[in-house]
Amino acid sequence: MRLLLLTLLGIILLSCSAKQEKTKEEEWRYLYDLGMSSFYAKNYSEAIAYLYRASKVDPKEPRIWNALGITYMEVGEYRKAEQAFKKALESDPTFTEAKMNLGVLYLRMKDYDRAISYLKEAISDETFDKKHLAFYHLAKVYKEMGNKSAYIENLRKATAYNPLFLDAQLELGSAYMDEKRYDEAEKLYMSLLSNNFKKPEVYLSLTKVYYETGRFDKAKEAVRMVLEDKQASNLHRTQAYEILSKILVEEQRRTIRKRMAIKRKREEKRKFGIQIAAFSTLRRAEKLVDELKKKGLSDLNIIESSGIYKVIYGRFRSREEARKEINRLKRFDIYGFIVEVE
Repeated sequence: MRLLLLTLLGIILLSCSAKQEKTKEEEWRYLYDLGMSSFYAKNYSEAIAYLYRASKVDPKEPRIWNALGITYMEVGEYRKAEQAFKKALESDPTFTEAKMNLGVLYLRMKDYDRAISYLKEAISDETFDKKHLAFYHLAKVYKEMGNKSAYIENLRKATAYNPLFLDAQLELGSAYMDEKRYDEAEKLYMSLLSNNFKKPEVYLSLTKVYYETGRFDKAKEAVRMVLEDKQASNLHRTQAYEILSKILVEEQRRTIRKRMAIKRKREEKRKFGIQIAAFSTLRRAEKLVDELKKKGLSDLNIIESSGIYKVIYGRFRSREEARKEINRLKRFDIYGFIVEVE
């Protein structure tokens, strides 16, 4: 009988212990969920309070410390964030998300070497399901360091690992634009549209490609898509009108340049001569030509028009050249005026 009572007591104690353990897990999860709800509502003071209380309930739970680290990072408490992430890794050295977040933290702290180290460590974990985020933040590290090729390459990897990662896609497109790699930027934006990412920011980015490459009709069509999109914000519409204004100005400049080019070509074809005299007979015109040749003039022509024989001297590329020659001829008592010649 005594043995039976001891056995029953043991079972009851084990049951109570298991019940307490379950209650403990429920408690930290409840506080954790409250903390994350406050975090997403951007009430960081409340989020920290709930998460800190959760850490007291279970100081070995890495998810709590990781969440605390993210929250501290948002409010600029970088040293506290660093301590929280490291506590998460002390509890679970394989908790890769905390490694990535440490990399992001060191990026914000401008400690680029440690940022690269932790982000690459996160990327090397083949079980990590947020590898695209690690590549994205690694790209940002290289951008801050001025390494454009590594910046673009890691953005490309972020989009390759998650083609639906819109922020990375748009940043990669912007990087291509900065490098004047317009074909690659256009291909990227068209791919987004074909995958049903028909968002105002995508059309605006595509508009910039068309504007920079001089395809103004396509640029205006992309602007129209933004202005007709009911989901477009006031900022999107303002940006659309701004680039539309640039397009219209550039179109006007292009028209003016085209007209000026035509005018220049016409002027290039125009030649100028100096008409020295005009006669009603060819013989008199020929006589004057002989006299002028004796005075040292050459390049003399007789042009007949409506029964009048004009004596034309020279072929000059501009009126100014012809005018200078008229002033020189006056020294020899030879006078004339400028005319256009074929």
